[in-house]
Amino acid sequence: MLKIFLNALLMFLSISLLAQNTSYFEAEYNIYYNTDVPQIRKGLLQVDIKNKDILFHISKDKNILESNSGVTTDDYGVTYKIKHKDIETFIEINFNSRTAYSKENHKGKTYYIKDKVPNFIWNLKYSETKKIGTLLCKKATTYFRGRNYTAWYAIEIPINYGPYKFQGLPGLIASISDNTGTFIWTLASYKAKNKKPEFKNKNKLKPIISAKKYFTEIRYPSGNERLNIIQSKLPKGIKLISATSDVHIRKGIETEFEWEEKTKKSKS
Repeated sequence: MLKIFLNALLMFLSISLLAQNTSYFEAEYNIYYNTDVPQIRKGLLQVDIKNKDILFHISKDKNILESNSGVTTDDYGVTYKIKHKDIETFIEINFNSRTAYSKENHKGKTYYIKDKVPNFIWNLKYSETKKIGTLLCKKATTYFRGRNYTAWYAIEIPINYGPYKFQGLPGLIASISDNTGTFIWTLASYKAKNKKPEFKNKNKLKPIISAKKYFTEIRYPSGNERLNIIQSKLPKGIKLISATSDVHIRKGIETEFEWEEKTKKSKS
């Protein structure tokens, strides 16, 4: 009984001190993408508590700088490889304006994207708990743009944010992964800060395109758009009749979108 009381008191004190003395908060994450080319990155979450601004930096993977992706063609029996340089990216969210800006790298090109703030619907009806480092964490699950996720959040740290775009839980997200184990974020460290994070100047993020345009026309183009892209790279006078590949398989963190659901409903 005494142990339970002391734990409860410690949790109460940590919450009170964090709420009273902290204007800014910072947490570091280890990121693992178990994709076709496995990637290990670092993430830095910076929070302006009062103004409800968050900035999540994603480091580049140094191994990608030395790796190549192979592409094979039957034209003249040539086999060639394409190398894309990796870069640091970020996601910045303001909850007052309900806007999110991000920097994305796709096939060696940089894009600045404007999106709306995701509205996560979390299932908190779990009794499981587990320790992540020294933090006692509770379980929660959610669905976000094509993937199901399991998160573990620390109720003793009343920061309702986490890595990537995840937020809305009653405590800092200490670990989250999709149900295939392809994308994993794990808390490495955290601390209160006195210095305000250097948020991005939106006017310098140019050109900015909408999330819908980025995902439908650039990241996941339709079949006809893919054929047009391939055709544009062929020698003059050669017409592409058909092409077969697995490029239609969506492999990113976000694979299904709310505007596609609206299109399906309107057609039905």
